[in-house]
Amino acid sequence: MEKGIRIGLWVLVIGLSYALYSAIMNPIQFTKEKKRRSKDVIERLKEVRQAQIAFKEVNSYYASSFDELIPLIDTGVFTIVQRRDEELKFYNKVYREYQLKDTTYVDTLGFASIKDSIFGADYNIEKLRFIPHAEGAELELRANKIKSGSLTVQVFEAKAPKEEYLKGLDKDLIKNTTKDLQVGSMVSAKINGNWE
Repeated sequence: MEKGIRIGLWVLVIGLSYALYSAIMNPIQFTKEKKRRSKDVIERLKEVRQAQIAFKEVNSYYASSFDELIPLIDTGVFTIVQRRDEELKFYNKVYREYQLKDTTYVDTLGFASIKDSIFGADYNIEKLRFIPHAEGAELELRANKIKSGSLTVQVFEAKAPKEEYLKGLDKDLIKNTTKDLQVGSMVSAKINGNWE
C-alpha cells in the first residue's frame, strides 16, 4: 500500500512538473514563432506598399485589388524622363528689347520594367497576394479616396489578419497578445505600417 502511494505521488509530481513546464514554455515558444512569422508578413506588406506606390505613379490612384495590381507590376513600365531648365532670349515687341524667358524641357530617355526595378527579374509576382504561413489565404487589399481638409487624397490599406498568419498556434494567445498587421490606412493619408 505504501509503495503504491509513493508511485502515485511520483506520477503526480511528474505530471505537475510537466504542466508547470508547459505553462512557462508555451508563451515563450508562441512569442518566438510569432516574431518569425510577423517578420515574413511585414516583408510581404512592404512589398505590397512598393507595388502600390509604383501603381499610383503610373495611374494616379491606388489599386483596389490584386487582380488590378499584379498585371500592371508584372508587365508595366516606368517612363524615364529628364527635366532641364533653360533661359531663352527672345525679342519683346511691346518693350522693343531682348528679354530672358525661363523654359523647362522634358525629354523621354527610355522605359524600365516596374517589376525588374522594384523586385528583380526572378521575383514571383503572383505570391504578392498571399499571406506567408497562412496556407493560401490572401491579404485584404482596399483602396479609395478620402477628404483630408480641402483636399481629396488617394488611400489604400493591405491587412494580414492575425488569425491567418498565426494559424495553428494557441488561440487564446493569438486573441490576447497579437494584432492584425497592416500597411496604409483607409481613414488617413499614410502609407506606413502599424509595426513602425
